[in-house]
Amino acid sequence: MNKVKDHYEKLILVVLVILLGYFSLTRILGGSDHIPERVKTAVTLPYELDIVQGMAELTFKKNHSLMPGQEISIMEDNGSVKEKIRIEGIVLRRKATIQIFLTNGEMVEGRLSSQEDIRIGEGWKKLRQPLAVGIGRSNQNFSFSEIRFVRSDHKVVFTPPSQYDFEDFALSFYQSKKTESLNLEINDRIKWEQSNLEDNESIYDLFTPPVIYLVDGKLSTSQPQDPLSTTSEEEPFGMELIRFSNEPYPYRLVSWIGETPYFEDTLVKNSPTSASNARNRLEVGIPYKKLLDRKAGQPSLIRTTEEDEDKQLTVEKFVVQQYRDERTGGLQTVGRALVKDHKLGGDAFEINNKMTEVFAGNIKIEVRMTIEELDGKTFSFTTEDEGISFDFGDRVYSVLKIDPTAKNILVLKKGPGQDLESEKLLEMP
Repeated sequence: MNKVKDHYEKLILVVLVILLGYFSLTRILGGSDHIPERVKTAVTLPYELDIVQGMAELTFKKNHSLMPGQEISIMEDNGSVKEKIRIEGIVLRRKATIQIFLTNGEMVEGRLSSQEDIRIGEGWKKLRQPLAVGIGRSNQNFSFSEIRFVRSDHKVVFTPPSQYDFEDFALSFYQSKKTESLNLEINDRIKWEQSNLEDNESIYDLFTPPVIYLVDGKLSTSQPQDPLSTTSEEEPFGMELIRFSNEPYPYRLVSWIGETPYFEDTLVKNSPTSASNARNRLEVGIPYKKLLDRKAGQPSLIRTTEEDEDKQLTVEKFVVQQYRDERTGGLQTVGRALVKDHKLGGDAFEINNKMTEVFAGNIKIEVRMTIEELDGKTFSFTTEDEGISFDFGDRVYSVLKIDPTAKNILVLKKGPGQDLESEKLLEMP
């Protein structure tokens, strides 16, 4: 009994080892194979997938920079790539905020000026029509050939695979990084080799201290230069005035029903494939503003309030009168509207259905850049935009004054450099 007490702890340890070995062998050798249940987890994807007329369309919840010609990877559950699909086109949303990355390294941000969605395909670099973007209060045109890529929430379009239902697979929009395979047969390691240089011999020349100059009470390693010799050739102003013209008022009175006139918007088509313009029913005394997210068939103006800063125009009065034609002697019915344009300012003016064009003070001004890195770029604005600035990083052009009568503009240029400023009166050639 005493012997059992003396070896009590050893006996417990032996029993535990035997039990542990038994359960381990049972787990490995005994019983049927254990098949773990596959865990299904819900994955929230950053896009929505739609199939429209046989084409797959991805709508993203965040901005991205995918472009036509790039690839989308269809992923297996184990993380391998099942197939790569080429992006055939993208759809830029009208009036969307967009970042444009140019080939010269610059990035420009603004809003698309197009009233309709813009679709571009794999040959987008060769498109001749420029991409118009509103920057501040002016529009700027960019040639597709000078664009590297754009960043926005645009849709991505591609042909879905027909062999399987790819909607059950995850999509990856980034190419995997290429890695070089290792050569496993290389056994020799890099060895340190004894230098062939003799003792006390260096591969470097002896240190030579620089010459120090005292310039205006400060130490400098460069010799002071003669101020007369440092004057450099002044950069050209870099901007010229190429257009200064009256533009017809975009809204024309075309018909009426009772005491309510109908206006045609000459800048907006009824639909992308239609030759007719959008029509607007404008009630007297009610302000209207532009409909930015307009769809085909809708008017281009919608009702708003007097307090709305975006209000465009108000029809203050409308009458229908009979006039005798001096040439034929017959009576003609003429609709006459008194219109107040809140963007143009000034007094209200008349528009009637006999006027083919109305000039209400819409003056379009266009300038062209002539400095090397911006050569050929054009910008347009109106007389309402006095004070507008064009920022090109190290240069800023500000329109200080617009003279519609003399047809000239006074422009202030700042840069390149902090202390460089110059003014120039730009006139028509």
